Amino acid sequence: MDEIIVRLQDVTKRIGKRTIIDRLTLDLPRGEVFGFLGPNGAGKTTTIRMMVGLMSLTSGQILIDGHSITKDYEKAIRHVGAIVENPEMYKYLTGYQNLIHYARMIPGVTSHRVKEVVSLVGLTGRIHDKVKTYSLGMRQRLGVAQAILHNPKLLILDEPTNGLDPAGMRELRDYIRNLAKNEGIAVFVSSHMLSEMELMCDRVAIIQNGKLIDVRQIQGMRDTLTITSIIFEVNSTEAAIDALVALGTNAEVAGPNHIAFQGDKEMAATVNAALVQAGLKVYSIRAEAKSLEDQFLEVTGGESVG
Repeated sequence: MDEIIVRLQDVTKRIGKRTIIDRLTLDLPRGEVFGFLGPNGAGKTTTIRMMVGLMSLTSGQILIDGHSITKDYEKAIRHVGAIVENPEMYKYLTGYQNLIHYARMIPGVTSHRVKEVVSLVGLTGRIHDKVKTYSLGMRQRLGVAQAILHNPKLLILDEPTNGLDPAGMRELRDYIRNLAKNEGIAVFVSSHMLSEMELMCDRVAIIQNGKLIDVRQIQGMRDTLTITSIIFEVNSTEAAIDALVALGTNAEVAGPNHIAFQGDKEMAATVNAALVQAGLKVYSIRAEAKSLEDQFLEVTGGESVG
């Protein structure tokens, strides 16, 4: 069984008569990138604040590497690195000087570790340049380097791709996945960017009104046999549907010269063989899986994410 780095057990937060977080229970293992999604006001920021000790719990507990964030804060927080939106740096100093300044505040961080994290986030060639010359994506990566200097077991990132261009998003995403895989860090990511979460995360938790609605496996989803819809382009939709009635396949016209049905890859092969045997021409076959956005809207009843 994978080592559990973070465990939220029946975490509840009430302010007055209002319940912000309602009995939230989650496990986050070592080496996983875990996404946290929810509509505006769902409780994402409140959860993160409780995880880093900035907000008290009404009930339940949060364990980080086995230590309670409420009862043994110093030991628990020792294992945490975090970035909330854009990391703040001294822009008139170099990236290296920023890291050294931060390292002096943490016992046991060596110059070797500083060089190691610089390499991990891909800043070796620019680390001695002033931060004011960095792109936003480079500053985000420097922030990640700072957050992992002390070898944390948990990295919390709140909206890490905010303001980044597509190239910057891809770079940061690749480094985050690399950290989880090669450093064994558990990464907890809160974001409103569904497409980015789909590419970055192994699993995604969806919360709504403070309650956990669902946890979805993301990585490898498209490699499974389960596909939402398969679309065939053929020379005759009427003849194709007639041919498939005998198979018991519930196909329907999906546009000029296109038919669609629900099924998996095995069913697609069977349907293709039946169409060819019936003398039809098959020009193309396209599989469409539900995107994370589709799944999110499905489970939240159409509420927007934020």
